[in-house]
Amino acid sequence: MTQATGALAKLVLGFETTFGTAAAAGFVIPINSSTLKMSRNQTQPATITGNINPVEPYDGNSSVSGEINVPIDSLAFWYMLKAALGVPVTTGASSPYAHAFKAGTTRPSLTLEHQFTDLATPKYFLYTGCKISTISLSAGDDGELVATFGVVGTSEVIGTSPFDADPTDLGFARLKNNQLTLKEGGSTISNAKMVDCSINFNVDTGQYVIGGGGVLGSIPEGVMTITGNLNALFEDTVLLQKALDSTESSLELTFEESATSKIVILFPEIKYALNSPGIEGPMGIAVSLPFAAYYTNASEETSLLVTLSNPEAHA
Repeated sequence: MTQATGALAKLVLGFETTFGTAAAAGFVIPINSSTLKMSRNQTQPATITGNINPVEPYDGNSSVSGEINVPIDSLAFWYMLKAALGVPVTTGASSPYAHAFKAGTTRPSLTLEHQFTDLATPKYFLYTGCKISTISLSAGDDGELVATFGVVGTSEVIGTSPFDADPTDLGFARLKNNQLTLKEGGSTISNAKMVDCSINFNVDTGQYVIGGGGVLGSIPEGVMTITGNLNALFEDTVLLQKALDSTESSLELTFEESATSKIVILFPEIKYALNSPGIEGPMGIAVSLPFAAYYTNASEETSLLVTLSNPEAHA
């Protein structure tokens, strides 16, 4: 029998009109990996029957969760940003178009499907009622520029046909770590080594309902938390002083291949936590400062603004 391989598998994403109802149209998302799956609790009862044999276990609630690791580009990544942050505001009368995604807008529910078409009988694992729960990325090293999206959902159905027989191939225009420029407090800095950031949408995964068959009836939104870490060469105490004084600052990461292939990630308001450097050996010393992003009065009216520029209007 033919064994399925990851190289020939696909992840197809669709935007749902009704929560939990499979989307009409699908888009093939380039991925490095996806651990999305359904699991279900199996509980051993404490029932006593007069002998020492265990009684039949019973099934509990089911959950759908996992992580999708995605290479960052300026074409397909638009769909992941829409999945996480909602519909952007698009500007530009012609290419390049700038798509501005903000935290705080209405976020869609998703249909996600793992397609294993190299099996003797192709199988399609369909997940509905999905929401992006977290996003994390690291920027600045010489590795592949990727983002990891945490996902939670309601149900899994294994079928022999896809929800969209002809999903859209999105194309791909990779962005890279060596294209990164970084602004701190509005000014370009050249001594940063790494920037990590994590976004948690704090979705509620406890909404199981009576008569719902042990799957979530809703996945409400929570209040976001945005945290990160800036690692820089220890050349002076400027950043440390901001942490010590609890001075508000900002971070802006720009990855640019061209005017039509670019992404800018802006945290307009951040504060650093104090974390002084030590002497760990004879080599160069770095300072590593955790930060938290928030929104109080930034002109962007958001704690997170991601602007993606590409040749597509997405009308």
